[in-house]
Amino acid sequence: MNTAKLIYQESQILPENLQAEVLDFIGYLKSRYVVEPETADFQSKITVLESAFAPYRKSLTGFTFNRDEANER
Repeated sequence: MNTAKLIYQESQILPENLQAEVLDFIGYLKSRYVVEPETADFQSKITVLESAFAPYRKSLTGFTFNRDEANER
């Protein structure tokens, strides 16, 4: 389970006033530490990786794997 889901699950058992405090604390953390969204950075990394591996991309249409033949090599 990732951290966000765990925080959500744990906050569900708290009374409404304590949930508001948790939300206030999250706002404090966001203002205290600069949090940049990862989506733009992640997408740029994907683009760089796709372009790096583009020369090695081959069409595997019609390819059948033969385990015995591979084991003979």
